[in-house]
Amino acid sequence: MTSTTRRRGWVAWLLGVALACGGSDDHEDHDHGDHDHEHGDHGHEDEHDHDHGDHAHDEGHDDDHEHDGPEPVHVTVWSETLEVFVSHPVLGRNQAATLMAHFTRLADFRPAAGDLEATLDGTALEVRRRGPGVFSVALSERAAGRFSVNWTIDGESIETTHTVYPHPAAERQGEHHHDEDQIELEKERQWSVPFATAFAERREVRPTSEVTGELTTPPGGTALVHAPISGRVVAGSAGIPPPGEQVRAGQLLVSIAPTPSSPEDATRARLGVVDATARVEDARAELERQQRLLASNATPARRVAEAERRLRVAESALAAARQAQSLYTTAQTGRGRGGWRVTAPIGGVIDEVDCSPGETVDAAHRMFRIIDGSELWVRAEVPEGWAARLAADGDAAFQLLGDERWHRLVLGSDAPSARVVNVGRSVDARTRTVQVTYALLPGEGGLDPSLRVGAALRVAVPVGAPRRGVVVPRGAVLDAAGRSVVIVQVEGELFEERTVRLGPEAGDVVLIESGVEEGERVVTRGGGFVRIAARATETVGHGHVH
Repeated sequence: MTSTTRRRGWVAWLLGVALACGGSDDHEDHDHGDHDHEHGDHGHEDEHDHDHGDHAHDEGHDDDHEHDGPEPVHVTVWSETLEVFVSHPVLGRNQAATLMAHFTRLADFRPAAGDLEATLDGTALEVRRRGPGVFSVALSERAAGRFSVNWTIDGESIETTHTVYPHPAAERQGEHHHDEDQIELEKERQWSVPFATAFAERREVRPTSEVTGELTTPPGGTALVHAPISGRVVAGSAGIPPPGEQVRAGQLLVSIAPTPSSPEDATRARLGVVDATARVEDARAELERQQRLLASNATPARRVAEAERRLRVAESALAAARQAQSLYTTAQTGRGRGGWRVTAPIGGVIDEVDCSPGETVDAAHRMFRIIDGSELWVRAEVPEGWAARLAADGDAAFQLLGDERWHRLVLGSDAPSARVVNVGRSVDARTRTVQVTYALLPGEGGLDPSLRVGAALRVAVPVGAPRRGVVVPRGAVLDAAGRSVVIVQVEGELFEERTVRLGPEAGDVVLIESGVEEGERVVTRGGGFVRIAARATETVGHGHVH
């Protein structure tokens, strides 16, 4: 759990004005440089009145209004699942005050929606909901010293620590204020846009290089079902299985009633029945004759056995001839259940269907595609020149086209998300690449449903020796007119833009040579919006004397 406490004046109303104006730079008619403001000793509910449903600030703060007190105190604490941002005036001995708390779920960076419970020294505090994720807590008079408040919301608990000063007037002398180049962005505005933050970490990473790739299945994970013969498609009793239906191996998909390749085939089939019938009659007559001779001891028993065998063969030939005639008859009339069963070779989901009841298809026509998504492979095409430096045992990452997220391929840990299937031993003569294949391992919730077989990928494969340093997610690094910058969250509503020197990329993270320290909170999504907020504030101008 990490905490930071700072004090700063209220300038968010400037941002609101700028954003309402669409961030326009056209403010030549307004002279903001000659107006100095001094902020009084305001909490969120005292002289500086707020409507905390939308965090709108008192519009009575015009440019010639002076404030003579210190800035409010702000405390920000992060847990693994929750962020709390608490604002209150400087706390003096034996003085009542109000704590204003904003709660953010780190899973989606939206306001926490549950009911809040707050306790101090085991005693419940009076809580008032002021808006989604925003609460105020009444604090009674206290002696000088430090105290902690325990907050519980959405089943999660988090704790903040605060200080009561014995002589608050003295504490106001030389009060530290935030720098003019720091950026204020209210919680309500953070919640209204795509936004996310993460801690900068120090760890060992292996540099990566991006290559093209594809999402595929093992050899037995995809089945293309073709028509074995030419014929008419006959649906089963449940109809033709539609796309998206789960099927098991061996399940009947359709039947095919074969069609004659020429008009004479049907005639030949009828003649075949006639010929087979005659053979059965001859075989039966011969068997009866041999049985009479055996009864008179005029022939050996083996002659009877041979006659029986010939009769069975003739009867089988007759059954086959009748079946062939039936197939041609049903194909001609359009009635019947068909004769050739087409079954699913693997279990999985029907992904594609290209046939309909009664349709005549040619042999080898592709009728179904079945996907078994229980195991997926990432296949990367590594250029021949990088193959010698490829670290097959290092973690990799991949990204779907059009998606900002990077999916990590963690290999050597207690909770791996992938394993290496194969590193190619040959170079493709056409593309001059070496194939590297990773198998995705399903987590507790299974594989990500957004992963689709055949999808084109950007794959970050590990090359070179490992390095140790401070890393941040790739999304935290922004391009600012040729400079690489990172937005650091100093506290809940206060940000800094830092110019950074980048090291090598490593999958879904990038090494920071300078500009960000371990444990600092960086904006990984929505950094561009924070920079727009900074420009909007600059456009309106800072006229405050803090």
